[in-house]
Amino acid sequence: MTQISQIKKVKYTQFDANDYFRIHNSIRMKNKYSKNLLFLFSIAIAFTSCRARFYTPNRNPIPLFKKSGDVYLDLSSNLTNKIDLTGGYAIAKGVGAYVGYSKAFQSTSNGDSASGSTYRYNGEMLNFGLGYFLNENIDQSFRFEIYGDYAFGTFKNRVSGGNIQYFNGNFKRIGIMPNIGYSSLDNRFNMAYSLRLSNISFSNASISDNAYWRSDIERYQSKGSYQMVEQAMMFRFGSEQAKFQIQLASYHGLNADELVNAVPRWNASVMIGLVLTPQFR
Repeated sequence: MTQISQIKKVKYTQFDANDYFRIHNSIRMKNKYSKNLLFLFSIAIAFTSCRARFYTPNRNPIPLFKKSGDVYLDLSSNLTNKIDLTGGYAIAKGVGAYVGYSKAFQSTSNGDSASGSTYRYNGEMLNFGLGYFLNENIDQSFRFEIYGDYAFGTFKNRVSGGNIQYFNGNFKRIGIMPNIGYSSLDNRFNMAYSLRLSNISFSNASISDNAYWRSDIERYQSKGSYQMVEQAMMFRFGSEQAKFQIQLASYHGLNADELVNAVPRWNASVMIGLVLTPQFR
């Protein structure tokens, strides 16, 4: 055997099992990273494209009534694309009610003003609640209330530029919402945790062009209804009758996936606003 062939043989025999597994793992990790980047890129495309929207949650109403005759007024916003207005009244000892209106909107332009298209979303909702609250005669600081919650609303998706395309419809939501909180004795500070468990269903779809909205129609028709868990932490501070409010919320579609369904799997929001609790007697 020549010297060159002996060297080649030595080099070949030195390429042992450890080298094989090291290179194999390196290739596998590169493939894994490539798949992850492709997946993240696909999600980015899905969320930046003009996908139709069907539901925007309102913030959880938290009146924290204390006694019969209490009034609750709440104006909140995320300061970008959502506003909520709610009014409530303690009808009798331990019985409270509220009614609210919310509006969400979004606008996205593609291309220049001459040839580009513009996507617009508009969602509106009316929200009603009736239930029980813990009277201050039982406890002045600990607050508890639970409401039957009902809402109905509309969603409107519109793409302008050339031919106008639209995808509109209605939804309804029914659920239950307990609020547990604390109120200082001078009523200058409140905090509460709110949990809304609800079911959402959609109806009365009005579509301009089925081919144009094909993927959104598939999402819309993918499920008959959705189970939602909407949680919130609320803080208020100020005077006895007027307070600044901040509400941190998370929204979970228990049987939903944003990529293939009409409702997001998970979302979050921060709402700030003003709460009035005037005393008329």
